[in-house]
Amino acid sequence: MSDMVGIAARLQTQFRQRIWRWLDTRQPISAVVRLQQRFMFVFPTRFGFGLCALVLLLYILGTNYQNNLILLLAYLLLVLVISTIVLAFLNLHHCELSARPLADVFAGQNAGILLTLHRRTGVPLALDAGWQQQSGQLISVSDTTVVLELPAPKRGCFVIPRLKLQSVYPFGLVRCWCYVRLDCHYWVFPAPVPAPYAGPQADPNQQNAEEWAGQRQYQPGDPWRQLDWKRFSRQQQLLVHQFRATTLPGTDLWLSVDPRLNTLEAQLSDLAERALRAEQAQQPFGLRRMPTDIAVGSGPAHLRQVLQALALW
Repeated sequence: MSDMVGIAARLQTQFRQRIWRWLDTRQPISAVVRLQQRFMFVFPTRFGFGLCALVLLLYILGTNYQNNLILLLAYLLLVLVISTIVLAFLNLHHCELSARPLADVFAGQNAGILLTLHRRTGVPLALDAGWQQQSGQLISVSDTTVVLELPAPKRGCFVIPRLKLQSVYPFGLVRCWCYVRLDCHYWVFPAPVPAPYAGPQADPNQQNAEEWAGQRQYQPGDPWRQLDWKRFSRQQQLLVHQFRATTLPGTDLWLSVDPRLNTLEAQLSDLAERALRAEQAQQPFGLRRMPTDIAVGSGPAHLRQVLQALALW
């Protein structure tokens, strides 16, 4: 019995893979996709099948008893079903889709993907959207934009999975749906986890220096050693020197793998944590990695470059 179940599961998987390959040939991956007839599907719902069965029953009764009113009702319901198929298709036809990530995330979080819909006649009605790999988890779309969450358990740069769109407009008799491939990449950085011990973050000979940054009026509590006594003797005005911390040449912070951590993921999480701390402290830092290092720098763009390198390590 278990062998039969395994064979059925393998056949189902192979059938789905063939369907996805067939869809790839009909709708290649693209940044902006316009819904067309070649990859849209229309099929009756359970309520639609029940109505079709009712139409068939009314037709049999009308022809058997030669009742024109019953035949007229059967024809009217048949026209309703056919018109519903056309309206459901036109509801999604020529709708343009695009997607972009809202922000970079760390492993273990959910990536937010902003889906944008555009059509001349407005937003499709009774539309639900979700991911193909998460069957049954669809979100109702009532605006031109909607945010879909995507689990991000692993680090790296990924392409969003197939997007499933479906609608039962106008009467719930038929379902029109499609699977769309959008060219949208999102980054997942290693989760920042500090090491159980403080790893080395800078060269042993690192020294800090202070640079003069101007003067201000004296306030009670200021240290007397920072007072400008010369100006006080000339102008009888108390001013306080201000200094700011700087980094001397050759004392930049270089991040490298801590060999005391056993696994690669733990090492990358430690590097991500140290990079975030250095950026928060406005300390220029670089990353030592093979085959090339990332030069010392600072700012959000430099931090993102370092985290991207850690994500692809």
